Amino acid sequence: MLWGPVAIAPVMKRPWTVQILLPLVILVLLAVSCDRLLRNLRGEPDQATVQPIDDTTPPPEDVVAPQTLDLTESGQTLTHDPTGIAITLPESWANATGLHETAELQAADVSNDLYLIVVSEEAPILRRSGLPENAAQYRALLKDQLAAFERESPTGVDFINGEIASQYEIRGQLADGTPVVYLHTTVVTSARYYQIVGWAPPEQFEAYRSELQNITSTFREISS
Repeated sequence: MLWGPVAIAPVMKRPWTVQILLPLVILVLLAVSCDRLLRNLRGEPDQATVQPIDDTTPPPEDVVAPQTLDLTESGQTLTHDPTGIAITLPESWANATGLHETAELQAADVSNDLYLIVVSEEAPILRRSGLPENAAQYRALLKDQLAAFERESPTGVDFINGEIASQYEIRGQLADGTPVVYLHTTVVTSARYYQIVGWAPPEQFEAYRSELQNITSTFREISS
């Protein structure tokens, strides 16, 4: 395959995936340990692990908080119990770890080079600005970490499950020239700001754009 061999569980990150994960570390301004940040900047991120649906292995100690994947009538529901948020995943997806330092939800379809995370933030300072301003700052952090930013374009999505949202496609290149496309969505609720970020190489993004958008559209707060 173009992007290297696929392993189901555990999976070694492919070179292009590792480079994509590094800019995601600063998507939100949350505190992370200096030691782990330095390891990431040196190109030594934690190894991602994608687990099968029925895996009961406890998450590693460095996972921020537990997420659970359950089969429901509508599909697979990936839930982060401490924050009470959830998304619905297609059958080909699995829960993942190691994609981002502080993400509450992490998922991947490794066989198709598709990845997605959800990051939340409760910083009071965010309330001083509106959604457009904060979403633009989030996207700027991501774009600044690309070796070459090409363009961004709005998708026209303004609401996610009744909550106000801002969604853009961001295209660029990694340090080695590898192209990548992000689907970046900012959602604001009465409780928090959320970033939902899906990504893939361009040809996979074109083939699975609607799937990434559909997963994003299932994001909801089941409690707050």
